[in-house]
Amino acid sequence: MAERVDRAGETVDDVRLFFAEFARDYPDLPLYAHLTSAMSADADLARMLLVARPGQARPVLFLAALHDLVLRRPDVPAAPWFARAAAGELADGDDPWPDVRATVVAHRAELERTIATRTTQTNEVNRAVYVATLLHLACRDVGDLPVGLVELGASAGLLLGVDRYRVGLGDLVTGPADSAVRCHGENRSRDPLRSLLIPPIAPRVGVDLHPVSLDDDEAVRWLQACLWPDVPGRLERFRAAVDVLRDGPPQLVEGDIVDALPTAAEAALSAGPARHLVVLTSWALTYVHRTRRDQLAEHLAQVAADGTPVSWVSAEPPGAVPGVPQRDSRHAEVNTVLAARRWRDGVEVAPEVYGHCHPHGAWVELDPLPGGGDRAV
Repeated sequence: MAERVDRAGETVDDVRLFFAEFARDYPDLPLYAHLTSAMSADADLARMLLVARPGQARPVLFLAALHDLVLRRPDVPAAPWFARAAAGELADGDDPWPDVRATVVAHRAELERTIATRTTQTNEVNRAVYVATLLHLACRDVGDLPVGLVELGASAGLLLGVDRYRVGLGDLVTGPADSAVRCHGENRSRDPLRSLLIPPIAPRVGVDLHPVSLDDDEAVRWLQACLWPDVPGRLERFRAAVDVLRDGPPQLVEGDIVDALPTAAEAALSAGPARHLVVLTSWALTYVHRTRRDQLAEHLAQVAADGTPVSWVSAEPPGAVPGVPQRDSRHAEVNTVLAARRWRDGVEVAPEVYGHCHPHGAWVELDPLPGGGDRAV
């Protein structure tokens, strides 16, 4: 009889299927595709995920726990394989599984404690590509009015430092030329931007149920462990962003993103009058029940009632943001929509769908603006 998860009802066979699906969906990850394929055939080790919290019995949690172990114990047999994956040095025919399995068996109790108590958090700094694009577009009607920026579901708030990074979209660049953080995305737009401009940002405020202070080395290490070493440049960007933002970190608010939004908005507007409140959600609404999502807009309408310009910019799955019309994409695999709801002079104006993008900012495809014209601010 299949063993069941006490808190969520998944079986070992379910978990093995999750691993097989991951290996199938991410064949371009030389290390993680190999490991998840092997785990799908190993019922004994797959059983480890049965201790995970409800909804967390997924390969990414196991992989993060293993990566965290490697970061804490660089002498384990699995560690060199992670280093080679990060350096792009894995070759066809390499078989990391014997060393990885030996590491898992030797540290099983430690890994199970991590799996039972942690959840994954994705801090992909390259998302700054579409965050910069959203800021440029949402601010084009208010000029260079300073922005008070709020990110909902911010984790450590690394995207709040978008103006401190060197960000490129195709041939366009913005941010300090000497920044240690380099982000880039392909521009697939038929009607491309002519500039990429970000107004001054201050304050910057992040909201999260479990915010991560950049001074908490253990928590920051876990965020790093949640990144996939197979993706070139990902770990380096993360480490560089942490270093940059430790000098002037964002303000982090602990709480539910709906309930805490009024407090965060007040903090973001605290630097003085004549400020544009911009609220960012990036793959955060999937964690908010659909019946509560309208409350975000209600809170923002209240902030905007005194004439303060307010913009809710979003990079979310189709249909996730209430009030944003859905449009078809030329790419069947697209699942991230760039859009904005905006309030000007105390009233909400028509929502805008800007286009679509890769969820990690690898490319952006903007729709033509109604009537065409210059996209530059």
